[in-house]
Order: sequence, then structure tokens, then C-alpha cells
Amino acid sequence: MRQTKIIMHTHWDREWYFTKDETQTILRTHMYEVIEYLETNSDIKYILDGQSVMIDDFLEFAPDYKERLTNLIANGQLLVGPWYTQTDLMLVHGESIIRNLYYGINHAREFTDKPMLNGYAPDTFGHNSQMPQIYKQFGIDNTIFWRGFSELKAEKSDFLWKGADGSIIYGINLATGYQGAKYLESDPHELEARMSKIMNVLDNYSASDSRLIMNGHDQMPIQRDIKDIIGIMQKIYPEDNISVGTFDDYIDGIRNQDLEVVEGELVHAKHARIHKTINSTRMDIKLLNSELEYKLFNILEPLAILGTKIDIDYPHQVLEKCYKVMFGTHAHDSIGGCNTDAVNADIKQRLIQVKEVVDTQIEMYMRYIAQTQVGVGDITIFNYLPYPRTNQLVDIDLLVDSPDFKLVDEAGSELSYVINSHQVIDAGTIDRQIAARLLDIKTNQYNVTVSIPEVLGMSVSKIKVIENVKPTSLREEHTFENDFYNIAISDDGLSLYNKISGDTINNFITIENSADCGDSYDYSPPIEDLYIEPKAIKNVSYKYSEIIKKVNFDMEFMLPANYLNRQNKVFNETMVFNVTLTLDQSELIDVQIETINKIADSRFRLVVKTNCDSSEVVTDMQLSKITRPIFNHREMEVWEPQKWAEKPVAIETFNSYVNYSDEQSYNVVYAYGHKEYEVVNNNIHVTLFRSFSHLGKRELVNRPGRPSGIEVETPDNQLLNQAFTMRFALSFVKTAKNEATIAREWLTPVAGYQLKKYNRFNVNDYRAKVEYQDLNLDLKGCTISAIKYSRDNRLVIRLFNESEKTTIKFNQSVTICDMLEQDISETTDVTVSKNQIMTIKF
Repeated sequence: MRQTKIIMHTHWDREWYFTKDETQTILRTHMYEVIEYLETNSDIKYILDGQSVMIDDFLEFAPDYKERLTNLIANGQLLVGPWYTQTDLMLVHGESIIRNLYYGINHAREFTDKPMLNGYAPDTFGHNSQMPQIYKQFGIDNTIFWRGFSELKAEKSDFLWKGADGSIIYGINLATGYQGAKYLESDPHELEARMSKIMNVLDNYSASDSRLIMNGHDQMPIQRDIKDIIGIMQKIYPEDNISVGTFDDYIDGIRNQDLEVVEGELVHAKHARIHKTINSTRMDIKLLNSELEYKLFNILEPLAILGTKIDIDYPHQVLEKCYKVMFGTHAHDSIGGCNTDAVNADIKQRLIQVKEVVDTQIEMYMRYIAQTQVGVGDITIFNYLPYPRTNQLVDIDLLVDSPDFKLVDEAGSELSYVINSHQVIDAGTIDRQIAARLLDIKTNQYNVTVSIPEVLGMSVSKIKVIENVKPTSLREEHTFENDFYNIAISDDGLSLYNKISGDTINNFITIENSADCGDSYDYSPPIEDLYIEPKAIKNVSYKYSEIIKKVNFDMEFMLPANYLNRQNKVFNETMVFNVTLTLDQSELIDVQIETINKIADSRFRLVVKTNCDSSEVVTDMQLSKITRPIFNHREMEVWEPQKWAEKPVAIETFNSYVNYSDEQSYNVVYAYGHKEYEVVNNNIHVTLFRSFSHLGKRELVNRPGRPSGIEVETPDNQLLNQAFTMRFALSFVKTAKNEATIAREWLTPVAGYQLKKYNRFNVNDYRAKVEYQDLNLDLKGCTISAIKYSRDNRLVIRLFNESEKTTIKFNQSVTICDMLEQDISETTDVTVSKNQIMTIKF
């Protein structure tokens, strides 16, 4: 006898081609109907799309319904959790995914002690291979999803999914989609015809006698005649047991089955589109989101821990507010950028508002701490990682009255620095009190890069600013080298000589322009294309000190202004990319690229040329390392004859680095927020940004058939006159540190803050001097993912291990806990396997 479970639900895209304010208004009526129906049908269970934010959105507009809502959640009729919002699982930071579940489950627990613990992610564009471990550490042993499955993974849609670290959970692919049984017909003949199609698919793919029928769709109202329809279905299938159920009811039916084991990512686009190239849609929004993630996880949380040493409370509520607003932009459509212009503008504005809070909170913490360390005019240096760091370059904003000054460390040694910018400003534009008193005070505003020999772990150090003294002069040089590289710059390009390997790479970095005939979901090439590189390198200038070397130059393009011009080979627009390369004592070449986009219907990619010849690429994904082929041979062989929904291009996702190396050649690109790469002709291509005209288009080269989304023009997606500042680091020399740790350190720079004479806001002084004790952990090659306080104000460090199994020995007892920060065991020795995530309380 088949056990047929009907899942009643709604899929709630919070925004898409409609705004979140529109859906919040609709949600109010939707929830009224759901509550009334469930109250009069106590045997019915309804799933609130696995995201707790719907509770907040509803109660904000209907607070008088809280008691009735709470009763339905408490008695198990209305199932809430585990997510706070239905997040993307490929693009956003691993910590964002973890915190989304953390806040989602905890919020659901405010209403019930039994939240829905199913990894329900019905519509996200692919699933990273670390999800089985993340789910398990939240007490979730299954995932239910639609996109990402093909028979190359398993014959049946019910399987065991083995994650990056070896964790195994149940995987349930929704073979007929989360919308397969939407709006079921009440006419017996129509219903029988509809159910015949659904059952044929499920009979083919289900691994047991259980069947999962998804009765719901995007913003679909509850189907109030479902009991009548079940009665008709029971007559059509008299030997079946048909009832409204839950995901757990279905999973219980497959637990004793001999299921196939599936490994790796779930990113196949046979039955549903994955939109792999959505990674480069609306890069202005994606880069802003990455900036917030890095500032929250890498800077503000550890800085707030330092703040507790001077009795500033840890800002749990501020962080939670920032995270929840940010998570509201992490749904697959939202962070994907596949929305109308109005929705994208709203998403960007919400992220800007979070940025204002985060930047102000960081500045205030640094200011308060600096008051306990230095006098006005001097600098405090901050290390946000729990171990010492040496030979660090630190960018610092300074206000000094004299144009001549030098910087001296605590030992009295003069520090080398490079001036990046300088202007004389009116102090009244910063400090309103000066303007109010009609004072005319001019001051020098500098941004400098200072070389710091050492700063201890999770601690601060001090720099004295001595004015009216000339610093050690910088020399103009026309060579650009350190102990690792010599880089020659000419009109023809940039040549890299690797002093360690002896290799030379001509034109080792450049920028490539091509056409983009795609939409907000996918890059699409035209049938014939022009690939254009810079016509010249101009305006080369050097800055040189014993520690820091910088070179700045322009890469100038002559380009077609739009696709029509490209077709006609009309080159009518000049576009300039200003590039700054920085060398210090490390093996990293820091690359900063600035430009203002002037071109429509096009794609720009950074090209890093290599001498490598490998068939594989190693990249990081969410708190793990993954190896991928540079060409998807198996998928490409079958996609057309099997009529996949989209071409399985080898344009892939990474989180912070791409490592394309072989035994003779080592080549790594680290990126600040860019997350799309492709290896072509043995060169690494990282998409900088792309521009296009529509939310959705039909019949793309790589995506045949119907349009994704809707066919509306979105002129803002051309990003015309959008300014971009983009940062990368390149390495061609392997060191003892693994790439994940190098990436974390590069993305968590040592910071400096001057206690300034002029400020926007007045605050009381924290004058009691505090000596910070450093934290020096030997992480044995593991990488920090988070360093924060738990809700009970205990120090929490989350780390992961890209390398082989290792053991970290602590000089005190620590508590291993799950991702809900619930204690598991105490120990002094923590063993971490490859790709394992470990959360530790002190």
C-alpha cells in the first residue's frame, strides 16, 4: 500500500518582481485564512515555508493575532523553522547560513519546543557540499529540495547525501517540484488526469512506497477544499493511504530503505534550472553584501569582545538586527539579483542601512578602546584574530595639523608608511561645534598605509604620531619587486618573473571584455562574440619604501557602447580601469581595480594567466575545500540528448579563493566578494561584473526555452555610471599556510584607528587605562570562521579544517558545542577532521 503524504504549504518569495512590502501586505490576508482554517480543522498541518521571518512579517501587521498564531504553532498544526529566511546556499558566507539557521530555530522555539527540523530549501539555486554537516550540527538529518538533482547523482530521488566532511543525511529531491500539486482540481476527471502525471513521476523516482505530494506554490493561498479532494483521490487510488502529513511522516517511510549515497554539491540542472552564472548579476549588490559579511563576522564581533574589556556590553541585539535585515536579502532571488529594478533598489538600500549601523558601531568601539590606550592624535592598532601577526600593512585615516609627521611604535622605532591620499579640509565639515562657533580651522586629512612589524593575538598596540618632523623620505623607483617577484610594466602589458620558481608569465594579468546577451539569471554569450583586451597601459606611477611598493596605472579600453554597436564593430566608448598593485614582504600581490562602467550588454573578467596545465581546480566553498574539474565532461555529454533545463557550463562558484595549480606551477586568486570563476586555456577568469537589459529572456544560447522570471526591461541592470572598487590578491608561491587561512587573514586586515581631535559625534571619555592580554592559539592549520560571544556571554570560536586531521591542544578546558551553541563535551584536546567545522566555547 502506498503511503501518500500531501504537504500543505505556501512558498513565500518575500520579494522578486514584487516588493517585500507588497508581500507583507498579502501575507496578512493569507495568514488570516490559514489560521481560521487550521482552527476549524485540527487534523490539518500546514508548513510556513521553513522560514520564521514570516512570523515577524505577519505579526508586525497583525499583532492581535499573536495568541491564536502561537496556539497553532504550539500544538503542531502550523510548522515553523528552521530558517529565518529561505537563504541562498552557494553565494552567501558559510557563517551567514549558520546564523540564519541559528536565529530561525531560536525564533521558532519562542513559540514551540518542537520547531520543524527539516532542511527545507525548495527553490534555492544549488546546494553546497557542506550542508549535510551544517544541518546535522543543528539536529537536522534531512534536506528537502527541488533544484540541483539529476540521474548522474542517483537513480532515485530519495538518497543519502554525504557531505564534504563525511556527514550523511537523507536527501529528498522533490521530483515534481515544490509546486507539483498546486491548486488541485475538484473535478474528478481533471484530478485523475493531473494525479496520473504526478504519480507516474513519483512511482519512477521514489525509493519506497511513500509518495510526497506538494500542495502549494508561490504565494498560494491555502486550498480550503483539500479534504474533499483527498476524498476524490481516495476513490481514484482505493488501495492507497492518502492524508495530509509532514516531511517527517515521509522521511520515516524511507529510513529503512537501502538508499544510494550521493556525494558533493547538488548543482545539476537537468530537471530545474540552477542559474550558475547568477553569481555575477548585480555585482554592486553582491559586493556590498560581502563587505557586510566580512565586517560583521571578521571585524565587529571580535572588536565587540575587545570592547567588553572596558565594560561595554556585547551588542547582541544590534548584531541580531543587522543579521536579520541582511538575511532578508539572502533569498535566492534577492541576493541573486534576479528582480525588478525597484526590488533591487530596495535590497541595496536595506544593505546600505545595515552598513551605516555596522560602520558606526565599529568606529565607536575603536574610539572607546583607543581612549584607554593613547592620547588624542595617536593611533591604536587592532588584531581581530586569536594569534600574533607579523609584517602587516595597515591602512589608517589620519588628521594632522602639520603636513610633516612620522609614526613611531611603542619601542620608539620609526615605522615606514606610504601616503595614499592627502587633502587640506575644513575641520568644521567634520566637527559641527567648530562650524557653530564660526571658526576657520584647516587640517590635513591623510590616508596612509603603515607597515606594522608585529601585533599580538586579539589585542591592541599603540603608535605615536609625531608632527612637524619629516619622515624617512620615499624614493621614486622604476622597478617593482620584492623577494618573491619582479614585475615589469610596459605599454604591452605586465610581465611577472617568479624569483622562487624561475618562471616568467607575460601579460600575467589583464581584463577581458565580451558581450552579454543574457538576463538577470544567466550570462549568455552571443552566437559570435568579440573578446576585447585593453588597448594600452598608461599613466604608470610608482611609490617605493623599504617595506611597501606600490604601482598605479590605467588599463584603457576602446569598446562598443552596447550590443548593437558590437554587432556592427563600432568602437565608440572609452573605458578606463585604474589598477594599483602592492607588494610587501609576503608572497601576495595585492590588486585593487577601480572603474566606472560605461558599457551596456557586456561582461568584464579579470584574467590571471598561468603556466599551469591541470584538469582540476581547488576552491573554497562554505567552510570547506572542494575540487572541481575545469570542464564538466559527464554533464556536457548528456545535457542536450536528455534535454536538461540549462547547459552545465563550467563557470563555477567560489567563496574567497581559486587555486589552479600543478606540480610545476602554483597559482591562486583571492577575491574580496567576487565569487564566479572559469578556467579557460589554462588561465583563471574571475567575473568582475556584467550588464544586461532584462529580468528574463527566452531562448538563450545556454538556456533554451521559456524565460526565467518574467520578460520585463530592467535598465538599472546595465549598471551604467556605476562605480566599482574591486580587490584581489594573487599568489604564485606556495607557503606553509593553507589557502583558507591566507584568505581569512587577507580578509581580516589588522586595523588602525587614530583618536582624532575632530569628530562627528561627542562622547564621554573612557579614561581608565586597560592593558589587553593577548590570545595566542596554535590552531594547527585550522581556519577561524567566527570569534564571538554566545548569548550567555562566553567566548565562542568556530573553526574549520581544510587539511588532514589534526589535534589542537588548549591550555584550559574548553567546551565543544553544536551550532546552536548547546554544550556537548568538555576537553583540552580538540581533534578536527578534514573539512570538519568545530564550535568551541571558552
